[in-house]
Amino acid sequence: MIPKSDRKGTPSVPSSTIFCFWGKEGSISLKHPASARYFQDNVTDFAVNGFPVVPLSALRALVIVLPLLSACAVQPLPPGLPQEALALPDQFSASGDAIPDQRWWRSFRDPQLDALVQQALTGSPDLKAALWRLEQAAAVARGARSGFWPQVSGELEHTEQRRSQDSGFDFSGGENEGGSWSGRLAASYEIDLWGRVRSSARAAEAARLASEESLQVAALSLASEVATTWLQLREQWGQRDLLHQQLDINRKTLRVLELRFGGGISAAADVLQQRSLVVQSQQELTETEFNIEALKVQLATLVGTTTEVLNGMVEPRTGLPMLPALPNTGVPAHLLLRRPDVLEAQRNLLEGYYLAEQAWAERLPVISLAAFYSGGGPSISDITKDWLLTLTAAAEGVIFDGGRLSSERKRQEAAEQERWAQLESTVLSALSEVERALIQEQAVRERLRYLRERAQLSDLIVVRQRRAYTRGTVDFLNVLTATNEQQSLERQMLAAQRELIENRVVLYRALSGGIPGEDLPDAQPLELERYRQGGS
Repeated sequence: MIPKSDRKGTPSVPSSTIFCFWGKEGSISLKHPASARYFQDNVTDFAVNGFPVVPLSALRALVIVLPLLSACAVQPLPPGLPQEALALPDQFSASGDAIPDQRWWRSFRDPQLDALVQQALTGSPDLKAALWRLEQAAAVARGARSGFWPQVSGELEHTEQRRSQDSGFDFSGGENEGGSWSGRLAASYEIDLWGRVRSSARAAEAARLASEESLQVAALSLASEVATTWLQLREQWGQRDLLHQQLDINRKTLRVLELRFGGGISAAADVLQQRSLVVQSQQELTETEFNIEALKVQLATLVGTTTEVLNGMVEPRTGLPMLPALPNTGVPAHLLLRRPDVLEAQRNLLEGYYLAEQAWAERLPVISLAAFYSGGGPSISDITKDWLLTLTAAAEGVIFDGGRLSSERKRQEAAEQERWAQLESTVLSALSEVERALIQEQAVRERLRYLRERAQLSDLIVVRQRRAYTRGTVDFLNVLTATNEQQSLERQMLAAQRELIENRVVLYRALSGGIPGEDLPDAQPLELERYRQGGS
């Protein structure tokens, strides 16, 4: 089971380091020039949980391995490489001064949001599923490293032999009764001359590291969904309060019109139009109540609980949290060193490289050593007295397979190129998310500015239209239109404020380097044990 402190990177491989490794001839033979340059210049070779690289000769160990390990074991991404290999910009279109916390949702200073995110990170079934996928990958990586060690098996056997008293055969003089002991011990070891076992172990380790980042991606997505849903719920609470106020105003206006109609001052059409506006407000209020219930169900699902439990966790809040200061977006190249989805794509690419190396080694003979020890006799001690030892050295390889291994190698090379393209796509998507969030913030800010200006004008228009209607210079339809526009603008401003804060959630997620490991769930299969007990 993986400790929480080890879920984000490993001690031997800093999280700000990308792997640097070499192939059969001292370099990586990628057909894509950018991917070849990327690997040759910036990947750091890692020992697979303590198993170092085994060179083909002492000369290669001294001339190639040691200089590479000492040169790039702790080196971060070279400053100019991302721009050259992935065509990254030098900076983002906008940036602030605030340094975002790993727990970025705390920037909104909303205790209920903090509690909801923490509950979701520890109780979400989807996040637990991602954690168990990481545990599976870790188990596969441990199993892949077993090839570095000899495989030893043993057998101890005891046989009792008796003959029937009623047998018609004469067994006199034969050793046909009694007990016997036998023991066997077998050991085998594959000499990894071509790097097949080494490549398999490294591929599995890269897959484990990719699963770590996949867990971080899932945790970030969950936290942002919880924050977004909570903001939408708070907006709907605000819309409900606003609609209650507007409904109250519309009902008061309706009572005034009914009195005027009774006095013969207002027309029946004016009363009917105002009643229609009241019904419209009631309809919108009812829809808002349904929206609140739907958002509660959605939030409860994200948190991993029921709506009844959620109702005890949250209380309706009026208004929206304050918009935090714009965070420092940093340098685009540095974004590659902390985005979990980019790191996941990098490690998937690394896995693809080692799988291609493994496919190359599969075509070559397997050289193995084996030892077989056996002994036995009437007594168990005879196993160590009367014994036979067999030592074997063998080379086994495919002479003809109709091109199967060659096709597999080509498939892995094509898959490697696919993963490089996926890495490029992930990097571009990461940059796009940041830029789109920055542009969207400016757009929403401008929309809010115009909405506020329109709301001020609308307030003046309503006052003037009511005065003109009282004097009889305009129809009531003018008043109704102005009032409807005024109330619509109030609701639009609240929605735009929520959208502005929600966009900040998107920006925080786009810039985040992951969530602290102590906030992630433990791999405790308690619920599975209950399921097994209940089903037995």
